[in-house]
Amino acid sequence: MKKIFTVFCFFILMNPFLSAQDDNAEDTLACNSAESRQFDFWIGDWDIQQKILNKDGTWLETEAHNSVSPILNGCALEEHWEGDVKFFWSGMQHIKHMKGFSIRYYNPKKKEWSIHWLDNNSLNMGAGVTGNFKDGKGEFFSETNNIKGKSISRITFSKITKISVHWDLAFSNDDGKTWTILWIMEMKRHDE
Repeated sequence: MKKIFTVFCFFILMNPFLSAQDDNAEDTLACNSAESRQFDFWIGDWDIQQKILNKDGTWLETEAHNSVSPILNGCALEEHWEGDVKFFWSGMQHIKHMKGFSIRYYNPKKKEWSIHWLDNNSLNMGAGVTGNFKDGKGEFFSETNNIKGKSISRITFSKITKISVHWDLAFSNDDGKTWTILWIMEMKRHDE
């Protein structure tokens, strides 16, 4: 019996998944902080009127829908998005029906939100974007380096009410001095 108990204790101590649960107990408790609840306004179903920049500077206007739910005891949110898109900056030549999934969570140690996106167009989650809310507006950034130099992407949530949210995606090639908006979504709560 003593040998079984010793083996059991060894398994518990050496199992990284079980050990990580204890190590992160403090983080789990932090999910009740005001900062970790800043995206709660977005929980629910949304109808979306979107505008996507075309290469010639005109806008493609289409509809979309998303559904946002809390997961992991409210410590994270998952989004399921669906709509028609055409992203010239990704090389799309024609309108495509896209389904996407995002997950977002607040990291209390870094004091910032992380957002990760995956869709049937690229199947690449990538590094995601990080940022925070300030004065009722959320801004989330990522940087990429390519042949042309550094590019910054920015996702913004603004004009937030109980029934509507403005979202946009922009990029900058001059270290954030100027921004080009690529994609705008005006979200209205479904059935409102």
